[in-house]
Amino acid sequence: MTKKKLTFFLGIVLLAMLLGLLIGIMTAPKIKAEQDQSYTMENTLSQSIDMVMALVDNYYVDKVDYDSLTEEVMHALLSTLDPHSTYLTPTAFKKEAETMSGQFEGIGLTLFYMNDTVYASHVIPGAPASKAGIHVGDRIIWVDTTQVSGKGFTTESSKVVSLIRGPRHSTVKLTIQRKSSKKLLTMNVQRDVIHTPSVPAHVMVAPKTGYIRISHFGSSTYYEFRAALLQLLNEHMESLVIDLRDNGGGSLEAAIGVCNELLPSGDLIVYTQGEHSQRDNVYATTGGLFEKGRLIVLIDEGSASASEIVAGAVQDNDRGTIVGHRSFGKGLVQRQFPLPNDAAVMLTIARYYTPSGRCIQRPYDMGTDEYYSQYITRIIQNYVAADSILDADYDTTHTYLTKKGRKVYGGGGIRPDIMLPYISDTSLIYYNRLIGYRVLEETAHRQLYEHYDQLTKQYPTVESFVQNYQVDDVTWKAILSLADQKKIPRQASSIKKYGDDIRNRYKATLAMSLYGDNAYYQIAQQGDIELQNALKRLKIK
Repeated sequence: MTKKKLTFFLGIVLLAMLLGLLIGIMTAPKIKAEQDQSYTMENTLSQSIDMVMALVDNYYVDKVDYDSLTEEVMHALLSTLDPHSTYLTPTAFKKEAETMSGQFEGIGLTLFYMNDTVYASHVIPGAPASKAGIHVGDRIIWVDTTQVSGKGFTTESSKVVSLIRGPRHSTVKLTIQRKSSKKLLTMNVQRDVIHTPSVPAHVMVAPKTGYIRISHFGSSTYYEFRAALLQLLNEHMESLVIDLRDNGGGSLEAAIGVCNELLPSGDLIVYTQGEHSQRDNVYATTGGLFEKGRLIVLIDEGSASASEIVAGAVQDNDRGTIVGHRSFGKGLVQRQFPLPNDAAVMLTIARYYTPSGRCIQRPYDMGTDEYYSQYITRIIQNYVAADSILDADYDTTHTYLTKKGRKVYGGGGIRPDIMLPYISDTSLIYYNRLIGYRVLEETAHRQLYEHYDQLTKQYPTVESFVQNYQVDDVTWKAILSLADQKKIPRQASSIKKYGDDIRNRYKATLAMSLYGDNAYYQIAQQGDIELQNALKRLKIK
């Protein structure tokens, strides 16, 4: 038997056993006859697996890496079910858990890699790195006894992160280079639990208009969102923009929690249903902080899953206006099932439906590769065709109505109430290349290394920086010079038309390193074309 055939056969057997286990968890106990039949089948499968593995051990031509084989088989087989059922390796499972919990064990330091040097890009206030005296702009040369920076030296970013992270209360020694010091500095930093927010920004973007950015939906999202709402309401917010662009989703419970703050009591938020799970309706409860104010939800092609649940609930209940581009189209609900080897299976257990009864899941019957290929093709086509045209994979055979009787569509993502056009302007090429080639970020980190003390002394607070910092001629020439070094052709029309936007983006980039994400969005929103377009169309000044 060839290795390919063996892998396929073993995969079929493993899938049968795996699905038997998971279905058993999700359904009620079977009657005795079915239990006896299931036991006989499971016993037969176990015998078959034992026989196959014995054959591999005794007769297979090459040495087999069973961990890799298991990973390959699980990935391949689960992908045949749907595009979102998958196998999580122990490393991936741990990373997923950290993302969902919003916590990891480390020192609270964001890194930036430039040429042969690792920079401290942002230091979380109050985190171990901050307490140890590390500040943005510092160059990290050694982590314990491992060199990570130096002339001609290259280190993978993931390796540096793994060296710095570690168990809580353990210590990591960092050797850094600082402009104001002639000698290398050594700092011993005790690791701790670090919180990573899923609501990185909440600012006022116009008089009486607040803005909340949700990057993903995790276990702390609801509490962060509610805290952001309270603060903006204290600043006399009457209208709210929720930014879900490029938010790939996350926790269903977190999405429901966010909707609870926006919808009146009794409104249907979402319902789920699957082959092995009965329909489960979820309704808004009392006590929402923002049930009546004007509401805008920004979405794009990167908004998926939990983001689409929020957008769908707002749209179907006629609670607010959905603005932007058509969302990803993921209407499947997954559940994690841990495995004995510290890995896990992410298995689709149900579909979710918006209040009007539509499932916005895109078709996946042609396979996973085609599923994602069609998604990319759709984005490309939207840059060419009119964005207001209904795409072919929308479900137009069924009529779905909002609470006020407006027609909405299922089968292919959330279609915004206001479709923002994709910007087709050749003058943006230079601007986009500055971002893509990291020109603004690299210039900012050079400036932070050279002038950190001067910047923090001149702008001791976020407010002083936002109000007073200007990109001077020296910095502007440094940006253009670095772009030249990276062989980005200068585009006079772009510099003339978007020069102010480039300066604003650079200012926001610098602010993020010095003060964090909230400062970045406070500045960047001024040059956010889609956000400003949405505010303009809705006549919010």
